[in-house]
Amino acid sequence: MVSGAARVLVILDGAAEPLWPWPSTLEEATMPALDALCDRGTVVRIATTPAGLPPGSEVGIPTLLGAAPSGAVGRGRVEAAAAGVELPDGTGAWRIDLHHPDGRRALTAEALLLAPELTARLGDHDLRHLKGHRFLAVGHERPAIEAAAGLATHVWEDGEKLAAALDERTVVVAAPGAAAGCGRLLGAHVITPVGATGDVGSDLQAKTRAALIAMRTAETVVVHVGGTDEAAHHRDREGKVSMLEAADRDVIAPLARAALDAGGLVAVTSDHATCVETGRHHGEPVPLVVAGRGVGRAGAVRLHERLVTRARVCDSPWAPAGIAA
Repeated sequence: MVSGAARVLVILDGAAEPLWPWPSTLEEATMPALDALCDRGTVVRIATTPAGLPPGSEVGIPTLLGAAPSGAVGRGRVEAAAAGVELPDGTGAWRIDLHHPDGRRALTAEALLLAPELTARLGDHDLRHLKGHRFLAVGHERPAIEAAAGLATHVWEDGEKLAAALDERTVVVAAPGAAAGCGRLLGAHVITPVGATGDVGSDLQAKTRAALIAMRTAETVVVHVGGTDEAAHHRDREGKVSMLEAADRDVIAPLARAALDAGGLVAVTSDHATCVETGRHHGEPVPLVVAGRGVGRAGAVRLHERLVTRARVCDSPWAPAGIAA
């Protein structure tokens, strides 16, 4: 049972998409729980990528949590925090991605096969494989490497450090990744359930169980679903639709029911858009639905891009004017 009236935010990573002549995955997916929230709540657009910043979870998630960065965020430090890696004094952390020449992300098996070569070539760094195409390098200077065995290596630039702006009254339920790292750096309490991978095979029900427990005491509970973004990066339309529908069934439906029954507030949105056609991030405003305590019925009848193109853009990420926060 949920004893408090918690605020619940479900972040469907990269769920939104740019407008195309054909339906987006949010349009195509069957999501009755999300539709029900739209039917009783308010649907608006929100800007999760401040002007001049690159779209990505390291920017969008802090913005959703009320701590919008003023500059590009150092993704390496976010990944280090997510992985529980302590950075010795005088060192930095850099994320390294492996891509095929056509832009596709390297598979986990490909990354693991190249790990010994990368370790040898970056001997001054502590290198570890994170997941999929991602590595983390800790050292005294930004790694200098451009390719490995025919794959392009992208080393993320340094950036702004996220400063603590939250406390343990905010709970972030997420896989080891951007959401967990941002949560820890911002000062929130982070829970990573067993089976939470951040990919299309993540145990969403484990995240929901952890969130339901957290709702008993926390003021704000944030649940991050990463598989939608991963499917989009792999340009897998069917996989992204399946992840949206699984999130609706296994995350949105039970959490909305619990929060609304307790007199709380529930919101669903994206941290940024990810195009399933190109696999790229986009920074335009994304749709948001908020329902529950003090929220009137307004806006689109479903949460997708085409229906909100003319909706106003809300500056306060998930508390539009007139909604009790």
